[in-house]
Amino acid sequence: MKKWIVLFSGFLLFASIVLFPSCSTKEATTGLLIIKVMDSNGEVVVGEQVYLATSYQNLQSGTYIGNKWTDQNGNVLFTDLVPGVYWYDTEHWEDYGAVQVYAGFDHMVILWVNTPQP
Repeated sequence: MKKWIVLFSGFLLFASIVLFPSCSTKEATTGLLIIKVMDSNGEVVVGEQVYLATSYQNLQSGTYIGNKWTDQNGNVLFTDLVPGVYWYDTEHWEDYGAVQVYAGFDHMVILWVNTPQP
């Protein structure tokens, strides 16, 4: 009788391993970037258009991979970014920045703007 219980327990253990999927998750392939735009007084800049490019040359030539407007907290969110270096700029200010984005991480940067466009 004991041999039968051990054999049946082993069968149930094996069946549960086969029937239930693994708890592992897919490896992340993209990252997330939040850009907060603030002025020289420490105030958030609301409703400012933010441009995102894959190089400084693309930023200067207007070849953007995305553009969005800041929300009431001065934030703009870019999702599903392939790992790499991204350059960002705003519509009404001459200041810009760059950030390295890694897969599986949420990145946040602050763009301090203090040079208005002429």
